[in-house]
Amino acid sequence: MRSLTLDEFLTESTASPELVARLVEVGAIVPLPDGRYDARDELVASMAKALLDSGIALDDLAWSLDSRRFGLRSLGLLFSEPVPRTSEPYRAIVADLGHDAAMLPVIYAGLGLPEPEPDDHPREDEAKLVAEFIRLWSLVDPSGAAHARVARLVGDGTRRIAEGWLDIWDEVAKPDATTQGGPTVGRRAWPADPTDPEQNPSIAMGELGRRLVSLVHERQVEATLASRIIAAMEGVLGAAGRLPARVQRPPAVAFVDLAGFTSMTVERGDEAAATAAAGLFDLADSAVRPIGGRVVKQLGDGVLLRLPDSETAVRAVRAIVDATGGSDLPPAHAGIAAGPVIVRDGDVFGRTVNLASRIAAEAAPGEVLVEEGIVVALPRGTASFEPIGRVELKGFPIPVALWRASPPATS
Repeated sequence: MRSLTLDEFLTESTASPELVARLVEVGAIVPLPDGRYDARDELVASMAKALLDSGIALDDLAWSLDSRRFGLRSLGLLFSEPVPRTSEPYRAIVADLGHDAAMLPVIYAGLGLPEPEPDDHPREDEAKLVAEFIRLWSLVDPSGAAHARVARLVGDGTRRIAEGWLDIWDEVAKPDATTQGGPTVGRRAWPADPTDPEQNPSIAMGELGRRLVSLVHERQVEATLASRIIAAMEGVLGAAGRLPARVQRPPAVAFVDLAGFTSMTVERGDEAAATAAAGLFDLADSAVRPIGGRVVKQLGDGVLLRLPDSETAVRAVRAIVDATGGSDLPPAHAGIAAGPVIVRDGDVFGRTVNLASRIAAEAAPGEVLVEEGIVVALPRGTASFEPIGRVELKGFPIPVALWRASPPATS
């Protein structure tokens, strides 16, 4: 545990002496026996300052804390121990980066973090990581375009994790203003001392989230890198004639949407609609992940899928649509197209993606429609196909021949 003098505590938390004194008075911050302060209580002071900045009066804040109608003490235990702030102001850090400093506003915006003011002293870990981020990416892209893209990926991904994690905790644990994040249901409901990790599981949740995200990130990088190394090695050996060339099949893209989603929302409510959308995502993910596909993103009542080739796409999408028809989910409909795609920051773009979207819009509930090129390329037995005819699709100058894909006929 890192301890601070009062002056150090005021500097690092940016709270006023009056605010800290009132927080001590009502027991929201407890000085250490030697009169110093636990560095983790910076978060308590910072949050109290944010409440004051939002327009809440200091007397009202003190009253809510003193009467135990609200609590902040557990905040210091929810996060990792704050590191010291830099000895030099942010303007000096900017100067050290030279011309690369022009990228800082975009990077901070992408990460979803406020950029420090010139006279601010950011935390040492933040200053070091942001500077290192700029220097390493500048080695391969002096323009800064890659920096912005990666920053947005990190910011959007971690924001979704943080919001989703806390949304689900709020939903199932039902914390109260007096429990400081602790649950009001379950075996540890209504902790008598919310600052005791043994009583308040939300404290352990904070540490678990950090460790889990770090672990999963490392394992995902490992798996993705391994896949790309194998592909690169196969390319080298194939070019040298030491490995038989594989049949190249273009990737496939599919849109799967729930039919009647708007009507269901009106009739059964937003909660039922959200449950149905989540159910479709889970169903699609379990169907495509084992065969090398992925859910690119969820689009309200639908999902965008990327699959290795047409054969796996037709089989998987047909299974997803059939499963929705026999579950609590509304029936689904889908469109599939195959061809070149542009992969950028985990998303997919291009004519193939647009074509799959337009085809999906033509499908009736329970239908899977595909373009004619897929039918010609697929091996026998993949599915049964019925011609729909040539259909005019928005954005495509020539009518597109569509076919309805059904499960393969059994003899």
